[in-house]
Amino acid sequence: MSVTSHDGKPVSIDDDVAFLSEQIEALRQFGERDDVDDEEIYDLSIRWGTAMAGRLPRMAHYDSLGQLGNDDQQRFRSLCDRLRELSPLIERFDLARPRLPGSTNGQASERRRPRKRPSRLLRR
Repeated sequence: MSVTSHDGKPVSIDDDVAFLSEQIEALRQFGERDDVDDEEIYDLSIRWGTAMAGRLPRMAHYDSLGQLGNDDQQRFRSLCDRLRELSPLIERFDLARPRLPGSTNGQASERRRPRKRPSRLLRR
């Protein structure tokens, strides 16, 4: 995994794309099965959570800074499209929802969960 380049060179996302692609394929395979046990779902959820909490935000960050080359921008957008298509499976297996750029709520799913406001913010 590359770190930010201060000399204007694009950042490489090869490892991130490979990891996310593996997780997407694993989720698709689970979606085709009827006999997925809890242990398998747990293992997938750990890897999926790593992808959603680390790899995807990293790519989104570099994309927002314009530090991805043209090919990597296209690969990142393609991954985001694939994640949007997986929303039903993400919901089915209760996995972490990806925070995607360009979504109305930043997630693959259009379902919004109500957020509680801290009580200190309500006292004004």
